[in-house]
Order: sequence, then structure tokens, then C-alpha cells
Amino acid sequence: MMEPVLCPGTLEVNMDWDRKARRGAAVADKLNYTGRFIIADELPYSFDESVNYEYFNRVALQPQYRKVPRNTLKRRTQQSYYAYRGYLMEMFRTYDGRVSLTSDTWTSTYGEPFVCVTAHWIDNDWLLQKRIICFEAMEEAHNGFNIKSRIVSCCKNFHLVDKIFSISLDNATANTSAMQFLKEDPSIKLVLDGSLMHVRCCAHILNLCVQDGLDELRTLLEPIRNVIRWIRAARSAKRIYKQKCEEYGLRKKVIALDTPTRWNSTYKLLHDAIAYRDVLTDMYNESRATDGQFITNDHWSLAKIVHDVLETFDNATHIFSYVYEPNIHTVILECIKIICTIKQTSLANPGVAVKRLLDNMKVKWCAYFAEFPPIYAIAAILDPGVKLEGLTNLLTFYYQQLDVQFDVPYYVNNCKRILERLCEEYGAVIQPQPVGSSMGASRFGILGPVLKNHDQMGQGHHHHHHHQI
Repeated sequence: MMEPVLCPGTLEVNMDWDRKARRGAAVADKLNYTGRFIIADELPYSFDESVNYEYFNRVALQPQYRKVPRNTLKRRTQQSYYAYRGYLMEMFRTYDGRVSLTSDTWTSTYGEPFVCVTAHWIDNDWLLQKRIICFEAMEEAHNGFNIKSRIVSCCKNFHLVDKIFSISLDNATANTSAMQFLKEDPSIKLVLDGSLMHVRCCAHILNLCVQDGLDELRTLLEPIRNVIRWIRAARSAKRIYKQKCEEYGLRKKVIALDTPTRWNSTYKLLHDAIAYRDVLTDMYNESRATDGQFITNDHWSLAKIVHDVLETFDNATHIFSYVYEPNIHTVILECIKIICTIKQTSLANPGVAVKRLLDNMKVKWCAYFAEFPPIYAIAAILDPGVKLEGLTNLLTFYYQQLDVQFDVPYYVNNCKRILERLCEEYGAVIQPQPVGSSMGASRFGILGPVLKNHDQMGQGHHHHHHHQI
């Protein structure tokens, strides 16, 4: 900010101008921060017009605080949105790397259809970044061509048509069709002709496996769900539940019901229910004493087995959901943990119910992971703790646990060839930096020695991978 000009006869005028400038800057900051607060917490624009909120701010925080009219706040928020949108567009226009996208379409509880596209990239400080670049109503049918058209339109708006590395979507048929349309679109320039573009959402695959397994056990676990449903719906049950918790020295806790489309919700239900098993058993058995239907130790034994299996899925889902650190190199290792859990549980529990659960999971699992997409193997190769030899050992062990015959050496060599082609494609457009040059001059300077010697892939490819994925 300009300092007041101390000229004879103008001191008071300039000091007054400075006070007004400072006040104007303070008001602008207030509008920006209030707008961010309103948007982040999904509050109405009229929130800041509340007399009580104004009173709280003036008494507790700032005596000179004044409420902001809703129209002023709305106008300033929209200005901030368009300003930042323009900044992102310009940033992506000059960006010299690749960007990965995630996208989803859904219908809200009010029947309103939406599409969302999020961009993920590495900034100049080698930090992972993500921003939503499209969040729009999608009135047209959610088919492959329309989804592809939305993604292409978004990429054109943000100058990304020649910068896309991969797109992650769930496993809906329309998304698979959209990726095929996208590969055929001449306006989109893809790496290796799009062979690595389509990445199926791993967390969604895990949920599909869980739901297929649980289909066989819904009737066996239904008594536990019923008592939780009763507690949530009936006032009398809430009172009894509170009394029972006090009897057993437990803090009253609301146990959420599971939903097939909500990842890990059955695991969380069982995790909470097992901790309150005595309370739930007493409530259910006392309410059903006349018809002879009871929750028994067998129900809880089955619940504990299912819980322990789902715990491995829950851990993997959390790891796959990281957005601010690389995680694709962990996919194969986490899948091995899941398969080992399934096999060990099968050997330790030969019961029919458990066998059906695990068999259904395994069938669905093999539909997606009988052969890993090359992108997962390439990411593992770029991990200094795995590399080619480690990948071979991991896959050999994986297929032993899966009881499936698979040509691991051929698969690993094929992934190595894809990685070499990837290196060559990047090398054609990126000039290696001289030895000793600053990384600040080029974010790809480390690729120089990598392109010259494939046998020294470790560190160079590791950074290269982090930039892409």
C-alpha cells in the first residue's frame, strides 16, 4: 500500500486517504473470507445478515463488525469464483506437464442429475494438487457419449486437451463406453494412444466385491440390522437402549445402518455393533421372546468373521482414497493383503455361510484383478522399494494365494516395454538438462540420465511417475 505523501499542507488529507484505503482493504478481506466460510460450510447467503451473528462478532471479536447484505456477498463470491477460474485456466494453459482427471455422475436425493470433474497434478514445488474444474447439472442421459462430451468440453475450457494422462471413473458401463469414445476423439491427445488412460476406481471395485459377498449373508445378519433399525426409529427403543448402555457401563452411541452404495458402511455397522453386542442382544431377545427368534452367539461369531474380513477392505479403501500423496504404487500390495485375508479366513472357517461369502467375493475379484492393469505394475516398478524384481516376487505370491495360473515373467516384461515406450514418448518432447543444472530450470531435468540408461530407472522414474499419476 502507498505511504501517505508528507507534503506541506496535505498531511491530514493523505492520512484520511490512507485510512479509507485500509478500511477498503479490510472490507474486501472480510467479504472474501466470509464468502469462503459460507461456501465451505454450505450456508445460505443470508447467514451473515443474522442479527445474532452480528452481535456475536461485535461483542466477542470485533466491535466495528457490520453484517454483509446477502446480495453483496453473493456478488462478491461469484466474482471470486470467476477470478479463480480464470487463474486456473491460465495456469493450465502454460502448464508443461500431464494432468490426471477423476469424474463421476450421479443423481441427488432431490432427483437432480450432476457431473463432476476433478483435476490432479504436480505443481512446480513437486506437491500434489487437485481442483474441481467442472461441477454442473447434467440433464441429458448419462450414457457414454454424453459423459465423454462433458469431459471433452471441460478439457477444452481449461486447455487440457493435450495434457491428459489418465481418467479415473467408477465401473459403470456408461463410463467404460465414454472412455472408448474419448480414445476415438481426435481433439484429445493421449499418452501411448490412450492405452493407460482409463483407470478403474479401485475403491469402487472393493465395494462391488464386498456387496457380492454380503448378498449371501443378508438374512443371517438381518437380526442385528433389525435391532439397530428399531433403536433408530422408535422412541421407546431409544429409552431402553439408553438404559441398557448405562447398565453395561457404555456410552450411548448412535449406530448407523449400512447402505450398499456407501463404501465400508457394513464394516462400520459391525464394528460398532460388536462393541455393543450385549446391549443389542438383550434388547432383541427381550422384544422377540414370544416368537422364539433370538440373536445367538452364532450370529455374533459370524459377524466377527465378516468384520475381520471387511477390515482389510476398509484399510485398503482408505489408502486408495488418498489425494495429496501418491498411492497407485500401493494397489498391488493392498490387493495381496486382501487375498491373503480371504484365503486365511477360508482355511480357518470351513462353514457353509463363510464359504459362500468368500467365494462370491473371489468371483467378483477375479473379474477385475485376475490380471492387473499395467498402470498398477508400472507404478510398482517406479517404487524404489519394489522395482522389477520386487514386482515379480509380489505377483508370484499373489497368484499363489489366488490359486490362479498366470505367466508372471511375460506380464512383467510387457509392463517394462510399456514403461520404456512411455519414457521414449516423454523424451521426444522434453530436453534433458545438463548435469548439475538446477531442477528449477526444468521440472523434468532428472529424466536425462533415465532416458540414456534404462537400467538405472529407480529414482528418475520414481519422480517421473509422481508427476503423471
